[in-house]
Amino acid sequence: MASYIQKIKSEFFPIRILDKYLFSEFFYTFIGTVIMLVGILIISQVMDNMKNFIASKESSIHIYLYLFYNIPKMATLVIPMSLMFSVCFVVGQFSTNKELVASMAAGVSFYRIVTPIFIFGAFMWIFMLFLSEVVVRPFNSLAAYEFSLIQKGVGTKTDLVYQLHIKGQEGFYYVYWYDAPTKSVRGGFNYIKLNEKNLAEYVISAQNARYNETEKNWKLEKIEEIYFDENMKVKNFTRFDEKIYNFPESADYFSKPRKKIEEMNLFDLSEEIIVRKNKGVPYADLEVERHAIFAVPIMCLIVVIIGAIAGAYTTKSAGVMSLGISVGVVFLYYIMYSTGKSLGEN
Repeated sequence: MASYIQKIKSEFFPIRILDKYLFSEFFYTFIGTVIMLVGILIISQVMDNMKNFIASKESSIHIYLYLFYNIPKMATLVIPMSLMFSVCFVVGQFSTNKELVASMAAGVSFYRIVTPIFIFGAFMWIFMLFLSEVVVRPFNSLAAYEFSLIQKGVGTKTDLVYQLHIKGQEGFYYVYWYDAPTKSVRGGFNYIKLNEKNLAEYVISAQNARYNETEKNWKLEKIEEIYFDENMKVKNFTRFDEKIYNFPESADYFSKPRKKIEEMNLFDLSEEIIVRKNKGVPYADLEVERHAIFAVPIMCLIVVIIGAIAGAYTTKSAGVMSLGISVGVVFLYYIMYSTGKSLGEN
């Protein structure tokens, strides 16, 4: 073990001029590509939301904050492609200019030449995982909040849950419109209470419902109550204009998840999976996202390895070849990623 460590130390320390030269060329190309692609995505984001930005009566600071909070997400999207292009371009330039041949003729193997780039690719794998969990997902929440303010400035209602069918502790709910700020249901509130045999004990249908936070109960309006006997025959049917009910669930049970999937970190996803299981709501999309947290960062290491090998075989213009290879590999990856994600969610 000691001899192995000594071998690594003698091989990489002190840092060779070749390592500094190759890595500096690669790093500057990588940073420049990231900045350029992020800039393109920002322009695209502005163009896609131009209608909302112009129509919103909110302060323009919310637009700037929305774009700013989206930058980390954009960076994670372009980093793999930037790595691929930078590796292909730099190694391709070295190959085209015969610098690879000169280095290998001096006794340095190809894999030793590109080792600094491989190490950087491994670092970016860990960095991307950290960036996604600690920065991107919290910033996604902030971006969503800023965008909701922009939409409200336009006059768009963003706090409604539409037609929700959900499992409760003792039965099933079907609500039409749930308005979180007022903790009320409009357009239809239906509840089916199940007995020990999982048969309907009674059904309550109301036009509107409002939750009383102080009394911890529900006030329903324009109600129909239907009670069933053991043979599922109607034994009682009653109408009420208003009535108070003590359902097991509060109004928050019907609210949207506190975060969207892209805003949840690994722990939030695990908690939401448990919540959805208890509610009887599908959660395959959460499972897929939990695996994607690890799948996307590892692409950084994969594209670096592929890019270095592909760049070594570049015989023509390094820029054109690098761009073609990068677009092809990344395009293929995202097709496979999107297909696999769709299959997993469905």
